[in-house]
Amino acid sequence: MTVPPVVPAVVADVLDSLPPRLRKRVDASLSRAAEWSVTTTADTAQAVLDPETTLTWTLHDGALTAADDLACSCLLAPKCLHRAIAVSVADIAADTDIPAAAAPDGTPTTADTTADPDTTVGTGGAADADRTADTDGAVEALGVGGTAGIGRTGPPAAAPDVAQPVPGSVPPVPGSASAHPTGGSTADTPPTSTADALSAGERAAVGALWEACAAVLRAGATGSGAVVRAEVLRAVHSARVVGLHRAAACGLRIAAALAAARAGESSFDREVLTADLVELMLLCHDLRAGVGPADELRGTARREYRPIGALRLYGLCTEAVITTSGYAGVVTHLVDDRGGRWTVPSIMPGGAERVAAAAGGPVAIGESGLTQRGLGRAGLLLSGGTASPDHRLGAGKAVRAVSASAAEWDAPPFTGLWDRPLTDQVADAFHAGTRPDAHRPAGADLLFLDGTVLGAAGGALRVDVGTAHVDLVGGSGRAGENLRVLASAAGLRLRVVARLKPDRPGTAVALAVSGDLRLPADLRHHVDLDLDQLQHSHVTDPGGRELPPRPEPVDRVPRPLRPLENVLHRIALGGRAVAAVASAERDVAALARTGLTTTADLLADLAAASRDRGRDAFGRAVRDTGDDFPVAWLRAGLHVREFTRAAARRAWLEAVGRT
Repeated sequence: MTVPPVVPAVVADVLDSLPPRLRKRVDASLSRAAEWSVTTTADTAQAVLDPETTLTWTLHDGALTAADDLACSCLLAPKCLHRAIAVSVADIAADTDIPAAAAPDGTPTTADTTADPDTTVGTGGAADADRTADTDGAVEALGVGGTAGIGRTGPPAAAPDVAQPVPGSVPPVPGSASAHPTGGSTADTPPTSTADALSAGERAAVGALWEACAAVLRAGATGSGAVVRAEVLRAVHSARVVGLHRAAACGLRIAAALAAARAGESSFDREVLTADLVELMLLCHDLRAGVGPADELRGTARREYRPIGALRLYGLCTEAVITTSGYAGVVTHLVDDRGGRWTVPSIMPGGAERVAAAAGGPVAIGESGLTQRGLGRAGLLLSGGTASPDHRLGAGKAVRAVSASAAEWDAPPFTGLWDRPLTDQVADAFHAGTRPDAHRPAGADLLFLDGTVLGAAGGALRVDVGTAHVDLVGGSGRAGENLRVLASAAGLRLRVVARLKPDRPGTAVALAVSGDLRLPADLRHHVDLDLDQLQHSHVTDPGGRELPPRPEPVDRVPRPLRPLENVLHRIALGGRAVAAVASAERDVAALARTGLTTTADLLADLAAASRDRGRDAFGRAVRDTGDDFPVAWLRAGLHVREFTRAAARRAWLEAVGRT
């Protein structure tokens, strides 16, 4: 059974036509679709359910784009269960008829047709899973930096005062841009407000997304059936239409998680759902409050490329990328003559087998005649260049590029990368994690290490970087083998390009190395650990030693936050009623005794909001449409996120020599 995909709005439109008695039966009837046999042609699809019932889809670009294009021959059509099942089990299609948003200043842009991969696994690739709003300063606004356990010696900070929500608006949330004196930034100048720039349609879309998230929280993932998911998809469609593409993408992830939870799929992760709900609700808040860069808050339907002129570029390294969404390839990192970092990706649908083909494939920019792997060891003269906000170079027809001489890592412009203190690099990498994916600078999470090999530490290569010991792990099988070869040469001087692992202080994923190596001519200057193969003959004076491994972190979230995090996850999974049953008084008292008064207050507020429901004259609970409960949940979720991020950053800085 494979029913045609649908655009988000169709799901809600079809379910809206159902009478209440049939709407209640949709979730229990979804398993029927497994027995359907769907026949698809160029622009139609048909499924014969029984001798008297036939479903017919009229497709546009392979997708169902309107509710009226789905016809059923049964007597109850169009208000029938068959149509509802068909759209509820279908995959969600992209809205191909919605153009990419234009630049605010009218600057011409070009759309990217290259695949944009999701979270990278196995190689520590270029994409990041955080997908979070820009909330610098949230730690201070939430009182995280002033709580016990984060190094504060004075009395604990009190919970921040937050204005009461105005009916019909998204209330202020501590830790968001609008709750911070500088708009979520440490800069002296507050960011430009976008409140007045929001149109009526955009405000309505933001409100619909907020209400959809609130409905998910009230029902929980396990209680959010097809109707709640349809409301999420309706809000997603509204956001797409008015150009709020970042919010729409997050809403689609939430809708997919709800479907996975209802189906009992192993891919469902309540932590990921919680993070997506926090991100989307905070994004709605910041859009409504009108603070933050408008282009980052709105996002774009497709990656935009803008003119950057001429550049002299030098290849740094090439890394392999394998994503969880079925894409693979390589990304080549480049540095210009002023030290700016850029990337050239070659990523297409496929698995690990795509990596070698992409590495040996031609660079799409200009007619340099270089392969992706060769570009990482050569130079490039670029004219008429274009790039996206995250410094991904474009390959438009007007772009010209020719190969040029390379530079070694101990010569300009690379020397500046290794001259920066490691603590500053770590701080910048954590800051980059707060930026949206499309606006995160290229290579901002990379570390440039200059150190001496100490030996093998478990499955890692331990190097002494002067102020600290850093463990390097491989992102692929080949990288792991190369690191084992290097670990056999204690005392070897190395320069390393690595990607910081936020949840493992003192540990990074090594991408490329150079140094006191006897490399063949074809490797030239450095070794790409995911692509090249090191031999024992390439290292000098072999003689390694085994070192004790670095202890693995036990908890991703700091232990004091566990009670609040558990309540957040229980609500995301089971809804408001689950949190209303359990008492939080003991956990609140324990948090207050340890000095975590902000955490204690947020937990108490969330527990109270979960139980505080209106009653009618007969004592029955009435439908809650207020913002007290979703705002209390968002405050708690943002607190946990920023507390965890601050604790990870502090642990990393301590690991590399700063307390």
